[in-house]
Amino acid sequence: MNILVVCQYFYPDSFHINHIVQDMCSKGHTVTVVTGKPDYATSRVPKEYKWFRKHHEYLGKAEVWRVPIIARHHGAIMRFLNYLSFIITGSIFCSFKNFKPFDVIYIWGVSPITMAIPAIVLKYRYKKPIFFYCLDLWPESMKAFNVGEKNPVFVAVKQLSKWIYSKFDKVAVTSKPFIDYIKTVNKYNKEIIYLPQYGADEYLNKDFTTTDNGITDFLWAGNIGYVQNLQTLIDAVEKIKDVPDFLVHIVGDGSAKKHYEELVNKKQLNNKIIFYGRVPFADMGKYYKLADACLLTLDGSNRIGETLPVKMQCYMAAGKPVIAAINGAGQQTIKESNCGLVVNYNDSEGLANIISDFIKNKEKYSSCIENARKYFKQNFTKEKHFEVLEQLLQQLLPDRSIEEYQQNAKHFVEV
Repeated sequence: MNILVVCQYFYPDSFHINHIVQDMCSKGHTVTVVTGKPDYATSRVPKEYKWFRKHHEYLGKAEVWRVPIIARHHGAIMRFLNYLSFIITGSIFCSFKNFKPFDVIYIWGVSPITMAIPAIVLKYRYKKPIFFYCLDLWPESMKAFNVGEKNPVFVAVKQLSKWIYSKFDKVAVTSKPFIDYIKTVNKYNKEIIYLPQYGADEYLNKDFTTTDNGITDFLWAGNIGYVQNLQTLIDAVEKIKDVPDFLVHIVGDGSAKKHYEELVNKKQLNNKIIFYGRVPFADMGKYYKLADACLLTLDGSNRIGETLPVKMQCYMAAGKPVIAAINGAGQQTIKESNCGLVVNYNDSEGLANIISDFIKNKEKYSSCIENARKYFKQNFTKEKHFEVLEQLLQQLLPDRSIEEYQQNAKHFVEV
C-alpha cells in the first residue's frame, strides 16, 4: 500500500512512530510522512532544522516532509502556540503540496488531537480514508493541564474532538478502556478495534540475566512528564531510604525531568535515585541487563491513566519483573500475566512496600521472567500488530481487491 503518515512528532525525536514507519517500509509499503520540526526532546528546534532547512528528506525508504512550527519551549502559552502552529502550517502545506499517489492516511494519535486537522485537509482534497491510531484520550488529556470539564476551553476542545473523530473512517486503540470513552464522549459510532502497541521483539532472544553486584537495581525508562507521575516513585523511595543496597536508575528525558531532579535533590535521595537522561534505543540493553526489576508509574487521576504505556511491552520482552503504581490497562496486564507487583496510582506507601518486598525476596519473583515473555509473545509482538494493522488498512481500500494487494506484496518480495 501507499501510506501517508501524519504526526506532529517524528525522528530525530524518540517516538514509537519512528519504528512503525521503518517497519511499514520493510514490509513493502510506500510511506510518506508529514510532520513538524523536531523539538520534543529539547523544547527547541535544532539549528540544522530551523526555518526551511531539512524540510524534505529521506529517512531509510520513507519520504519525510517537515512543516515549520513554533517550538514548544515551556509553559501553557508556548505549548498552545506549538500545537496551533502545526495545525496552520500543516494544513496550508497539505492544501497545496502535490503528493505522490497514496491509498490511505495513517494518523499516529498522541496528543494533541488537533494534529489530525492537516490529515482531514488531505482527506477532503484527495478523497482518501483516514485510519486513526489512538494513543491518548481527548478531550480528557486537557485535564493534565489542570483544565477541568467546566472550563470553556475544555468545552470547546470537546466539541472540536467530536468533529475531528467524525472524520475518521476507522479507529484503533492501544487500551481497551479507551473504547467506551471514545464512543461515549466523542460520539464515535463506528467500530473501534483494540490494537496494542508492539514492543521490542528483539529483546525476546537476548539474555538480560542480571549479574549479582551486591545491590538490587531498578530501572524506570521512558518519557518524563507529569503524567508519568514520578512523584509517587520518589515518595516511595523516600519511605524506604534506609533500606540498604538498592538503586533506582531513571533513563529518559522530558518536560518534567528538571522538576523531578530538583525534587530528588531536595529530598536528599541522590544516593538512591540516579538520572541518566536520554539514551539511544540501541544502548538500552545494558540498562536492562543491570536491572533486577523495572518500575512503572502513571497518573490515574483521570481516564488518561487507563492507557497501557509502550514501555510495559519493552519491560516484558526483556523478561523483567514489573513493579508498578498504575490503574487501568497497565494494572490489568500485570495481574493477567502475573509478571510482577502492582498497586493503585499515587499509592506511594503501597509502592514502597512492594519494592521493599522485592528487595528482600527477589527469588520469590523468578517466575515473573518467563511469565512476562510468555504474555508478550501472545499479545505484543510486531508480527501480531502488523497482521491486524494491514488488514484494517486494507479494509479501507474498496477499489483494490485483496488479490491485488497480495499480488503487490508478492511482487515486492520477489523484487
